[in-house]
Amino acid sequence: MSGEGEAAGDVLTGAIVAGTIEGASGKKGPAAHGGQCRNCGATLDGAFCSSCGQRAHLHRSLLHLGHDILHGVFHFEGKLWRTIPELFFHPGRLTRRYIDGERAKFISPMALYLFTVFLMFGVFSFTTSNVFDSTEESVAGDVVEQWKEGNQSAKERTRERADAVREELDDPDLTPQKRAELEQKLSELQSAQAVMEALSKGDWAALQNLETNETAKQALEEAKAKAAAGVNKKSSSSTDINIGWPALQERLERNVEELKDNPSLAFYKLKIASYKYSWALIPLSVPFMWLLFFWRRDIHLYDHAIFITYSISFMMTFLIVLTLAAAFGVSGAIWGTALGIVPPLHLYKQLRHAYKLSRFGAWLRLFLLTIAISIVLTIFFVLLLMIGMLG
Repeated sequence: MSGEGEAAGDVLTGAIVAGTIEGASGKKGPAAHGGQCRNCGATLDGAFCSSCGQRAHLHRSLLHLGHDILHGVFHFEGKLWRTIPELFFHPGRLTRRYIDGERAKFISPMALYLFTVFLMFGVFSFTTSNVFDSTEESVAGDVVEQWKEGNQSAKERTRERADAVREELDDPDLTPQKRAELEQKLSELQSAQAVMEALSKGDWAALQNLETNETAKQALEEAKAKAAAGVNKKSSSSTDINIGWPALQERLERNVEELKDNPSLAFYKLKIASYKYSWALIPLSVPFMWLLFFWRRDIHLYDHAIFITYSISFMMTFLIVLTLAAAFGVSGAIWGTALGIVPPLHLYKQLRHAYKLSRFGAWLRLFLLTIAISIVLTIFFVLLLMIGMLG
């Protein structure tokens, strides 16, 4: 499956998963049915079982399976269009309404969060796949390309040295001994050039023929020795971190070497891990939110979790919008300015109305919350690096 196809599948999957979690609350069901529930055996008195909640009328057709998928997506979407405007323009009011119990008409924070994560992954797969594209073939290609560049540089240096020796040989005042030394040096340089040329072309037959020439054979052995020295130097330059656990130590050193050899692959893995473990931002943020209101008895940890989840969902959605804007050629000055203004303004509005704060109280907590966000993001990325190094 292509990257674009996988991205579209991720978006659809996110809608279905979020729609499944969100359920059909606030929706009218079909007409009443009698009989017994096929799931729990309770007597039916309506479109849904009053005991377990399963629908009374069930289907067993492929057509209805497709209908279930579309139902999950578009019924979720119906709530989406009521939730997104509130989230964008009245985030504090949305948070307060949900906390106070007005929930059936809005998407729950976690369902919205899951959908946004899938959507962000899908959009980023469309727009940044060329930056992080790193298959095994590309990794091998990078290694080969680096070797070719090094070999080409060595060929140029050898040619320059050979030209310098030729210029010295043009001097008519050279002593016979000095001339013999220069001719021997030139012969060695020419043999080295022949070896590097054969290596660059992959001409193994020429290399076998060169091995019969003692000078060329010596140059070939020196090339092998330098390559081996490079490998030994690379292996000896492994991480100095000792975690005292041999299995994890070996995995850590292997991943550190992978980071050095192929940063693009390491960043790709980091990107995948950031999606997979983005949920950790919620429990990491709750203690900091609690510190901002620890003396208020009317605010609970649940309220902070709702605030954080809606806020992160907005930030990811806004990042998606900016990514699409940049992909369609919108000026960096425009989306860069929006990136600097909109997030703090949104946080201010959400803080003020969700916790019913004064203007001064909201601005003060916004300042403290900005510091807390920096700490949380630092912890999160350190955890991602540790997972990447040991995973």
